[in-house]
Amino acid sequence: MHGPAFFHPVLLPSALALCALVGGGPASAASQASPPSLVQAFHAAEASLRRIPGDDIESDFRPVWTAVADLDGDGRAEVIYLYTSTYTGGSFAQSNVVAVMTALSRNDPRGQENPKSLSPVEAEDFAAIRASGYGDDAGEQIPGAVHSIRIEGDHIIVAFKVAAGARTCDVVDYKHVCPPDGDYVWTLRWSPGKLTRAD
Repeated sequence: MHGPAFFHPVLLPSALALCALVGGGPASAASQASPPSLVQAFHAAEASLRRIPGDDIESDFRPVWTAVADLDGDGRAEVIYLYTSTYTGGSFAQSNVVAVMTALSRNDPRGQENPKSLSPVEAEDFAAIRASGYGDDAGEQIPGAVHSIRIEGDHIIVAFKVAAGARTCDVVDYKHVCPPDGDYVWTLRWSPGKLTRAD
């Protein structure tokens, strides 16, 4: 699922949870160009998520919702997305993260692989990030099943439902410990490098 082209993202139903679509533009022009399309935003999120190392507990990190908006009013669009993973259970929460990406600057370290690396996979991953023009800036774990996300000005409003023992909750003594069951609405505010609760 993904939000419409620039200001009012909505969630659409999908077979698994929330579903999205996204292409790429040159990194050097990202801050000067028109806002990315939702397809480009989706591919930017995909490129960034390729850099999260998977293991036998959590893997296949993937965006399930994307949107594009100018959160700070500076004339440059940010990409907002929700991502999840394939999770078999472990001593940590399953990823259920709302993240914000910003346009890459020239030679931005978020798009540069280690020059000493000999890994062709790493080189491909960073090339995809540079091609997308965006890199991750900040994120916030959501401890429940997300029903909707909307953007109002500089706020990201996330509605979700918490159920006891949800895999997206923190783990304490080998059990997922959640907030009290029920419906929640969190208002998140982004500033460079931070995504914090505003309510």
